Amino acid sequence: MQNDMRPEQERAMREGLDEETLAIYDLLKKPTLTPGEEKEVKKVAKETLEKLKAEKLKVDRWRESTQVSSQVRTIITSSLEYLPQAPYPDDELADLNLVVYQHVYANYQGAGYSTYGPF
Repeated sequence: MQNDMRPEQERAMREGLDEETLAIYDLLKKPTLTPGEEKEVKKVAKETLEKLKAEKLKVDRWRESTQVSSQVRTIITSSLEYLPQAPYPDDELADLNLVVYQHVYANYQGAGYSTYGPF
């Protein structure tokens, strides 16, 4: 029987994440992380996505609402504060917040739909 998984699906499984979480983890990951720090970054990626999908990304056309899109930014900002301090100094967090927000904006249309399928 042939393996039908795409490379990204295989990598997600190896990393112990789903594809959506892997995408956010990839935005946050640094080559210098220790295994313990990698685990923390995976946890932050997973929890950030779970928080967003639980509420804000279910709002229909959330990107058109200044209020909801600003709440999405706030959730991302507060979640990324849990990244390990040493490899992620405060002065880098603003850039990471923006990169993660842009990814979410591009891939989550609202009303429970995303590039990755409904949720």
